[in-house]
Amino acid sequence: MEEGTFNASFLYKNNEETGDEGETVEIQGDFPDWVNGTVFTIGPGKFHFQETGFTVNHIADGYGIICKLAISGKKITLWKKYIQSDALRKANEAGRPVLAEGFTPSSTDVTKSTLGRIMSFVPEITDNSNHGICFFGNKIYALSGMAFLREISPKDLSSGIKYDSNKFGISSSTPHPLIDYDGTMYNTGPSISATGSKQKIFKIQRVKPGENFKDSLKKLEVIATLPSNRITHSHIHHSFGMSENYLVLVEQPYFLNAKKLLGWVLRGGDAKLNDFSEWDPEEMNRFVIVQKSTGKILKRKIQSSETFLVTHTINCYEENNQLILDVLAYPDKSHVDSFLLKSLIDGGCCKPKTSGTIKRFILPLTENFEGRFGSEVTVRPDNTMIVKAGCMSKPGLQYAVTINPNYRFRKYRFAYGISGFSLDGPYASKITKIDLTTGEEIAWTLGVDCMFGEIIFIPHPDGIDEDDGILLSAVSSGFCNGGQRFLVFICAKTMVEIGRADFKNPLALYMHAVYVPSII
Repeated sequence: MEEGTFNASFLYKNNEETGDEGETVEIQGDFPDWVNGTVFTIGPGKFHFQETGFTVNHIADGYGIICKLAISGKKITLWKKYIQSDALRKANEAGRPVLAEGFTPSSTDVTKSTLGRIMSFVPEITDNSNHGICFFGNKIYALSGMAFLREISPKDLSSGIKYDSNKFGISSSTPHPLIDYDGTMYNTGPSISATGSKQKIFKIQRVKPGENFKDSLKKLEVIATLPSNRITHSHIHHSFGMSENYLVLVEQPYFLNAKKLLGWVLRGGDAKLNDFSEWDPEEMNRFVIVQKSTGKILKRKIQSSETFLVTHTINCYEENNQLILDVLAYPDKSHVDSFLLKSLIDGGCCKPKTSGTIKRFILPLTENFEGRFGSEVTVRPDNTMIVKAGCMSKPGLQYAVTINPNYRFRKYRFAYGISGFSLDGPYASKITKIDLTTGEEIAWTLGVDCMFGEIIFIPHPDGIDEDDGILLSAVSSGFCNGGQRFLVFICAKTMVEIGRADFKNPLALYMHAVYVPSII
């Protein structure tokens, strides 16, 4: 760490929206002129309420903001606008969160009359979308992993219709829907009812010319329903895997306890969403494989050799009658709890502990038990397959791992990972390219302690090689001297910096992003 008093508060100030014109700057450096596209990012933008002095507890509880980066030639323009959620509106009126967030409890809804609060038997669930983002049918959609999906105009970032998955018998859905090459969107979520908890996998057909998302949503189809092995618990799925012909769900020992949730509904009172989750370290992960075309669930029981937490699936593809599933795995759920805002600001989160590892699981589709990449498969007398993962990286990666989006659901070779200074280890303060075939790693580093936003891969439109493209990430550094923030552009092939962009009103912190290869 550099000398001085650590202070990361500059990262967690409330963001200011830009005007309609946005802010345009030149990209400094040897930046190519072939980039002509738009990046949309989503993340928490408001953490503090000055009138009451209240601050949310966790970075994931900040109120969602959408940023738009239009890149053309050597110029880049930034727009920022808050998602106009009901959660944000209520919080602004009350001066603190009214609806329960992940780690910040609910409070009295001052936007309702006393009678209205008495009559509100069922607590309202937050629609604060600040995590997932996708481009579908020429619109942007913001997601949080709860029941709601919010339409965002890609032109001016204005907030549009809010859609509720409960209307389709799905209590929530992951913030990481996957869009197939034919334009079909797939996702999964629990269905919690009086008959118990079930997991539903559903698809939404592409938006056809002359139609809109509402038209496609009317045709939502549940293609598979998975019963929970615990009738009152639902496995928490933050993402899932998809190949050309199959969907893969990793049932991890991280649960939503429906009984606790029902107790909150009956008793009311302050609560945070994390109060309803449970982690069981004694239970192994299970892999459920579903055929996309028929919804048929493969009957073979496949279980991991050790317990792990997975939030982000990296990629999945088919080879030799096997599914190759790559995930960023953690040994327990401490990763989820490590982003408390106070610890992030004062450096209390900085621990010399490595964490996330790229793990590769070989999942047999037939009787082919070939072990590769360090993965092993054994069969118990009851025909349960026990799969040991191969490690495709060292421990120490943080958050999400990025690949060339043109290689999703296909065989691929390169992955790009990050780790901030808060984790000691081989990836700290670096953006690292990992060759999954040879194991070779090369990295870009600023040379000082820094944090990164998720890597965004911009593919070359005429690229031949998988690593023909540019990596974009937001860099934050200078935690002991006031703080600096800028965008960095790196050649994905050589890992050499080719450009920087510095805004007066910097890009907001973002959880995830999507690149659209055209100016919108």
